[in-house]
Amino acid sequence: MQRTLTNEEIERLNKVSLFEKIENGDWYQFGKEPELQEIVKKSSQRIQKINDKSKESFEEARVLLEDFLPHLSKTAEIYFPLTSVEYPEHFYVGEESFINSGLQVISAGKVTIGNHCFIGPNCQLFTPNHHASSPSLRRQGWQYDAPITIGDDCWLGGGVIILPGVSIGDDVVIGAGSVVTKDVLSHCMAAGNPARILKRY
Repeated sequence: MQRTLTNEEIERLNKVSLFEKIENGDWYQFGKEPELQEIVKKSSQRIQKINDKSKESFEEARVLLEDFLPHLSKTAEIYFPLTSVEYPEHFYVGEESFINSGLQVISAGKVTIGNHCFIGPNCQLFTPNHHASSPSLRRQGWQYDAPITIGDDCWLGGGVIILPGVSIGDDVVIGAGSVVTKDVLSHCMAAGNPARILKRY
């Protein structure tokens, strides 16, 4: 659901700290926040270095990756190249999960992947929302983030896109190429654009 942004809300937000706004899912202006821009740029540079190192030594790249992603389980596996994780402090991966190459995680919202998950190649997890009906507010760079949560024992096929605010339950299969726009309950299979439930079990 699109959050309302009025003049009164903008006045209220001026009194709220930046990271409190992000944590609360409030509106903020990325283009006017050099601290956030610096986080994203540094993350991009570190990922490029990790990917380059993986060409020589997967083991050494893994050491760099664990330093970059503080909430990556020791038993989880991520294959290179990694496309992006803009805010590594907001990214959580559970025990014995496997993430194939090309993962892209945008932007500042919390993203949680549970235990024993399979994430196919080139999956994209997007937490930011921009204003849907006002070009003027989009030009001003207003956005807010809604967290993404993926439960345990889930399998996302290749090229799956998860949109802001989506929660996926446990034991869920999402078909390759699907765009998940709404929550998916546990123990089912979903696919399509937008994804819909195909089977419950």
